[in-house]
Amino acid sequence: MASPGAVSTVGATSPSSGSDAPAVCNPQLAAVTAERKRKRKESNRLSAQRSRARKQRQLDELTVQVAALRARNGAMAAAAHDVHRRCAAVQAENALLQAMNLELGERLQSLTELIRCMEEAAMYHQPQLLDANMYNYY
Repeated sequence: MASPGAVSTVGATSPSSGSDAPAVCNPQLAAVTAERKRKRKESNRLSAQRSRARKQRQLDELTVQVAALRARNGAMAAAAHDVHRRCAAVQAENALLQAMNLELGERLQSLTELIRCMEEAAMYHQPQLLDANMYNYY
């Protein structure tokens, strides 16, 4: 048990305890505590405002980046479509040229065979040279 002349500290608040109850005992301490609380609230409000502004700037930068990437993606898609179209045209031209090459090869082979046959026939059926005097009746 405490002595009758001792002051009890149970229930008293100190400025560092974080209690919102004003210190009834010391009005000057209450004023200092209230001023600190006001400054802390103001600091927190400004910090939150800066944080919101920073997040808004980041969002704006990302929005610009998204727009640029979408434009780049569109340009690349158009270029890919153009390349695909040109590739199809080259493939069609290549198929046509291959068909023409096959046809011309067959014609060349046929003409070569015809020339060979004509040369063989010319060797076997050479006309005899006629003597010019043979038909001379005068």
